[in-house]
Amino acid sequence: MNSNIILGIVLLALSLFLKPLLAIVGLNERLFGLHWQGETVFSLSPFLVRIILAVIGIILLIIGGMQVSKQKNK
Repeated sequence: MNSNIILGIVLLALSLFLKPLLAIVGLNERLFGLHWQGETVFSLSPFLVRIILAVIGIILLIIGGMQVSKQKNK
């Protein structure tokens, strides 16, 4: 199996189970923000992070699938 396909599957799984994984590890949503001197400078909502992970995962799956099909055609 292609490494891009594996990475894509991992990112899709992360996007689906991000909230429970953060709870298990003990991290909160401050992880997705940039904090400076106690002030939040920049913050991403966890939902937006999940969407970004899912999109990147799907792109990696497509790239991996194309690479595998090229190798099979040779």
